[in-house]
Amino acid sequence: MRRHLAILICFAAAGVHAQSPAPNQAPNDTVVTSKNVIDHLNQTIAWYRRITEVDQSSTAPENLLLQNNVHAPAKQVLKLAFDYARAQANLLSKTGETALAATQTLSQATVNAQARADRIQSQLDDLDNQIAHAKDRDRPVLAAKRRAMAANLALAKDAQTAIKNIVSFANAPQGPNGSRTLLDQINNLESLNSVVDTPDDNSKASKNASETATQVFHPENAGIISLISKATTLANDRSELDALRKETDGLLAEIGELRVHLRTALRNAISQSDSLANAADASTPDDWNTRRKQIDTLGARFKQLSSVLTPLSQQSIVLRPVRAGLEEWRNALDRQYHYTLRFLFIRLGTLLAAVLFLLLASALWQRAIFRYVHDPRRRRQFMVVKRIVVGVAMALVLALGFLSSLSSVVTLLGFITAGLALALQNVILSVVAYFFLVGRYGLRAGDRVTVSGVTGQVIEVGLVRLFLMELTGIGADLHPTGRVASFANSIIFQPSALMKQAPGMDYVWHSASATIADPADHGKIRERLAGAVERVYNEYRPAIERQHATFERSTNMQTGVPRPVTRANFTDSGLEILIRYPVDAEHALSIDDRAVASLWEEAGKEPKLQFAAGGAPKSAPA
Repeated sequence: MRRHLAILICFAAAGVHAQSPAPNQAPNDTVVTSKNVIDHLNQTIAWYRRITEVDQSSTAPENLLLQNNVHAPAKQVLKLAFDYARAQANLLSKTGETALAATQTLSQATVNAQARADRIQSQLDDLDNQIAHAKDRDRPVLAAKRRAMAANLALAKDAQTAIKNIVSFANAPQGPNGSRTLLDQINNLESLNSVVDTPDDNSKASKNASETATQVFHPENAGIISLISKATTLANDRSELDALRKETDGLLAEIGELRVHLRTALRNAISQSDSLANAADASTPDDWNTRRKQIDTLGARFKQLSSVLTPLSQQSIVLRPVRAGLEEWRNALDRQYHYTLRFLFIRLGTLLAAVLFLLLASALWQRAIFRYVHDPRRRRQFMVVKRIVVGVAMALVLALGFLSSLSSVVTLLGFITAGLALALQNVILSVVAYFFLVGRYGLRAGDRVTVSGVTGQVIEVGLVRLFLMELTGIGADLHPTGRVASFANSIIFQPSALMKQAPGMDYVWHSASATIADPADHGKIRERLAGAVERVYNEYRPAIERQHATFERSTNMQTGVPRPVTRANFTDSGLEILIRYPVDAEHALSIDDRAVASLWEEAGKEPKLQFAAGGAPKSAPA
């Protein structure tokens, strides 16, 4: 650090004796204009803003110390740029000239300044000795010469003091202030960059460090998306730091150009002062008084030039650590970039291997299904299960590969589930209905049901759909139409959508009716006709009672045993007898024929029964 600072010191011309102009010739070193000052200030401001932007946009909390090491001196460079601009504006307003920097090392400048001061002090001591032993007529001339030499010694000590100020700047930089018109522009720029006047807040920096400590990026735990995003961010940060290093080098080069002319101006002032102090043509007190005034003027000019050179040199000193910090920061980002890429390739390789493994497992599973499962229906079911399992496993592998943490996977699965539930709500409802259909009182293959007005025999109850063989006919006279009806299982949640035979019961109710024209003894007529149907029912009564008992066991519900029921109604035509009786669904037509025949047979017995017009025995579904 000390070695870098020494290289950047500017007052090398303090002890260098260049060719001097004539004592009364004004030095012509005004090469810096107001535009040069504003351009330098704008370049420094733009450079500082770039530093700040990289600091704010960086997503690497582990580099917080490197960022602070760059940001703090960069802010100091900006402050020194304003100090230099004000000093230069002050010089331009007073002399119309501008100071430019020198390029010798600090050690050489210190030695030269000390040697020059010692030499002048030695000459001054010689004059004191001469005055003490001189004659009265020679003493005025020697006294005037001594005053001129004392002024030259004061200038040498000013130069030495300026060099000491630069040495002390390594620990505590400072800067002057300044002028008009040009100064107004400088003040405007400073008001737009208020950060120049804000103190460094170490507590805020420590707070930011503690806040970002919990946000440290761990590529070994990150997903592919996070790793790609991180690698892209690091690549952009590296490009910005490369551009900043070039801007820093340009700023250093510009400061070096400005210091070249200041070195020339300081060397000319010192050379003129030495020439005036050591001139041999001065012989009278007036000559020495004139030279003393000229040396005083050169001393005032030296102070103005040094006030410009000091902040400019300090700015150059601070820029070196900033560039070194940028270099170190760039190397740190480079390491993080390659570290992130390594884990990105590992993640991609692992994901590819997992996907290939799942595809291989799926192919082997499918081959095993076709080899060992021969039933087409079961084979289709196993294939559906295989697709579901492989699909879910593939989704989990991709989610775990692309996302960073389990919480991200859970969030993604939540969104996927919500979307699927909305898009497949009817399918989900059908799957739920399937468990109702295959339950204790559900459907079985062969059951006769009516769904949305379609009567049919159940062929299959699938996970999503219900298949029926359509039946047509009236009452018990049902026969297949050759068509298969398909319904979504969710139809059972519709009102009055499905009707089926009670469990264990395969009988239906039919009725037989007859109208007697002369109901003289209606009670006996009713008993005779009911007995005729009862005789037919007794033939298949055991089968009906067994079905009824099965129904009671399956439903745990006690109901009356089915048996024929008779009703008598008096109409204009005569006495109408209506008899309801259960019939086996499979033999309903033959039972109806036998019931009607039994009524005719009973009507032919003595005393015979006379049927009214249109009141002959007939049967129909109840």
